[in-house]
Amino acid sequence: MADEVIRGVGLAPSDAISFFRQKLNMPSKRWGELEAQAHGTQFAVAGATSKALLDDFRVAINKALVDGTTLAEFRKDFDAIVKRHGWAYNGTPGWRSAIIYETNLASAYAAGRYKQMTTPEALDIFPYWRYRHHACQHPRPQHVAWDGMILPADDPWWNTHYPPNGWRCHCTVEPVSRRDLKRYNWTVSEAPPLKEKPWRNPATGKTVMVPDGIDPGFQSNPGRDWALGEKQRAATRLTPVIPTGEDAILARREEIQKQQIQDMLKARSGTVEAGTVPDAVREALDVKTDSALLSGDTLSKNLSAHPDLEPVDYLRLPVLIADPAVIVPDTKPTSIVVISYRAGQHYRIAIKRTKDGTKLFLGSMLKFSRERAEALIKSRGALWGDLPSLGVEENGSDQGK
Repeated sequence: MADEVIRGVGLAPSDAISFFRQKLNMPSKRWGELEAQAHGTQFAVAGATSKALLDDFRVAINKALVDGTTLAEFRKDFDAIVKRHGWAYNGTPGWRSAIIYETNLASAYAAGRYKQMTTPEALDIFPYWRYRHHACQHPRPQHVAWDGMILPADDPWWNTHYPPNGWRCHCTVEPVSRRDLKRYNWTVSEAPPLKEKPWRNPATGKTVMVPDGIDPGFQSNPGRDWALGEKQRAATRLTPVIPTGEDAILARREEIQKQQIQDMLKARSGTVEAGTVPDAVREALDVKTDSALLSGDTLSKNLSAHPDLEPVDYLRLPVLIADPAVIVPDTKPTSIVVISYRAGQHYRIAIKRTKDGTKLFLGSMLKFSRERAEALIKSRGALWGDLPSLGVEENGSDQGK
């Protein structure tokens, strides 16, 4: 599939990346276990039943979206992942890697483009959409027939026919303004009659109706499904709870923070208080607040970039933030890095302040080795603290927190 088709026309990748990162892992034994509408919010690779395997594929696809990894480069990642997990899969390596790469990138860019084209501003300027079929080796007759068709952007036809409309489908949608209609002498059509046929899902045994010309599993609009999910998340958007009175006592405050993080791991929307920074962090960043906040967007980004982190790692944040071992400078003066150690693991956490200096936010969190921690301290210098000796790390009484 050509890069310009995968990535969309004139589409900044940020929305495509956001679409992919908000997805939740869904292990599956075979294709079809995930219903069509679920692909807008869940990530699955047929036959990938373990979290570790799905996490590795997430990293590889996220890299493709962020860095523009080519199919040839993705295939190298695919081979390494398969070898590392001993994964037995259906199909040849070249075919299977291409399907995973193209399907995920095409749907991500389509969803990102849908989001951009459905903003109030975009709909005001471009109230119509035009279906475009792109040249390919094996064109589908129905997709060719739809090429050039213009419908209102709010026509229900797009709910089921917004591309990609099948495996390795190259089709896209382009916005059309009223001026475009006059300039090119285009006319707005009526949606073709919806012809559906029953399809029995071999994985679930359920029979669903699939529009003619659409491959089973593609009879939904991932961008629309994502938008509906975002609305639901917005309805339950979290706000930080800053304890006062007796709840402000550190031990009690950490329990409240832990509960907020647990809620955020489910909602991934809004902002919560994730930890209480020590005075050394406040002084390093020149702020008065001691409240370190975690946003849903940052959590989603971190979950995608560092899938090795488990929920228990995030639930340790209150302790990791309140009781770091070392504080080192970051690459920007408005950010610092704290190095903490718990449960036999070193953590690197970036904390940044807002421009007005009134709030603190977590920027990232990852696991790393003592050797990397020592190298970071050596290269940047410590603003405060020092790594505990190996004996203390191994025998410390608080390691299970």
